[in-house]
Amino acid sequence: MSGAGFLGAILLCLLSGGPLGGAAFRSSDDLSPERPGPPPLGRDVYRADGPLPRRVREAGGGPPDWDSAAAAAWWMTSGADRLDLSESCRQLLRGFARSGAALIGCVARNARPVRVCEECIPQFHSLGEAFSNISENSGNISCSKQLLSSDRLQIVLNMYNYLHSIWTDSVCDACLNSNGTAPSVDTVIFRKMLNDSLNCFDRYSKYPDHGNRSDLCIKCKTSYNNLTKWYNKMADTQPIMCIDIVDAMNLTRQLWSKTYNCTVPCSDTVPVIAVSTFLLFLPVIFYLSTYLHSEQKKMKLMEPKRLKPCSSAAHIEDRSS
Repeated sequence: MSGAGFLGAILLCLLSGGPLGGAAFRSSDDLSPERPGPPPLGRDVYRADGPLPRRVREAGGGPPDWDSAAAAAWWMTSGADRLDLSESCRQLLRGFARSGAALIGCVARNARPVRVCEECIPQFHSLGEAFSNISENSGNISCSKQLLSSDRLQIVLNMYNYLHSIWTDSVCDACLNSNGTAPSVDTVIFRKMLNDSLNCFDRYSKYPDHGNRSDLCIKCKTSYNNLTKWYNKMADTQPIMCIDIVDAMNLTRQLWSKTYNCTVPCSDTVPVIAVSTFLLFLPVIFYLSTYLHSEQKKMKLMEPKRLKPCSSAAHIEDRSS
């Protein structure tokens, strides 16, 4: 009889439509608006639209513990309409998020060697347009106020300022044309000369002997000199150049001088040596000229005139008397 009673209890629970620990007490655990109240601790709570997260904190149905995906779903669906943005503002926020993610990815991919200014132009302009759409929006609900200045963190504004500072600190405008939509003519010429030099390095770097008389230093000297002259010309016209060109030239100089041990004599060597020699002998010339001039102007002693004899002097005195 005891076994038959136990099976009957199980059958009754199954017919009632719920597990033993949860649905059997559904009538006492229901948190519907008609019967509010705290559920027993440690039990799953069910509602008509689905399960609530476990261990509800208080009688009023407050926020649950974040211990399951159902908790997050419940939180997002309960009262989200009071905190959520309007659909138009949310679309602007999604556009800004996509533009920011694209720019961050482009900057990270072109961090070494630095090619940020030349490769991330579309992403930077897209971020600027997305931010302008937020800051200049004027609807019934101000998206600018909600997204840029409604909280202490100001995530959207700080994120834009940080990404914009990467662009400005790299002086990218110096590499681009007047519209800022493509690399300038000088940048394109520099990039072509750089590729010529690097291709020459790759062609002759397979030989083990590197030095001033190696094939690499001899064959690649012309292309490297042309690149250096063009870089110096750009530096004269633009005191501050973008990071792409500066980084590329620094790496090329390290390859030429340190990796391949090549040196290029300075074109101003002869004038520098001549001026240095003149300055070295200038004190010697000064003292020598001073000595010769003083010899010519030595003072000569004048001999005094001899006095007349005393007799003639006496005769003149007698006559006067």
